[in-house]
Amino acid sequence: MTYPPPPCPADVRQALADLVTAYAMAVDDIGNAAGVAALFAPDGCYDLTSLGMDRIVGRAGIQGFFEAAFDTMASNAHFVGNVALGAYDAAANTAQVTAYGHAFSLGTDGALLEVKARYAFDLAQHEGTWRIARLGMTMLLPPVHTPAP
Repeated sequence: MTYPPPPCPADVRQALADLVTAYAMAVDDIGNAAGVAALFAPDGCYDLTSLGMDRIVGRAGIQGFFEAAFDTMASNAHFVGNVALGAYDAAANTAQVTAYGHAFSLGTDGALLEVKARYAFDLAQHEGTWRIARLGMTMLLPPVHTPAP
């Protein structure tokens, strides 16, 4: 993160922060995998390689990933903060934003997973709307898994 952040119009900065919040809220809307995927650019990437998982490219793949994930979830609660603009290129209509996430997921089996992560958002305008071009994450602390009762 750079401080002070790069120059960026206030309305763009707000749109970027709103997209980060929309992602967290969409993931909490169990069953709305299409809503999560719609936040990504058509060729967007959900990059989970830092977690030992795959890169999922394209809205259809991202939607499929969340459909499968939602099948195992009873409820989610995501909280994002420390949203920081790291880069903004007005000519290219791109930006990079970092945010911290604290998430809880209750599985359909009653198990609870708690995750603390740093999100790395590469954002770009697509047809006049900011979308996620790439989303990666790094764990800040090991996940806490509480087995089902």
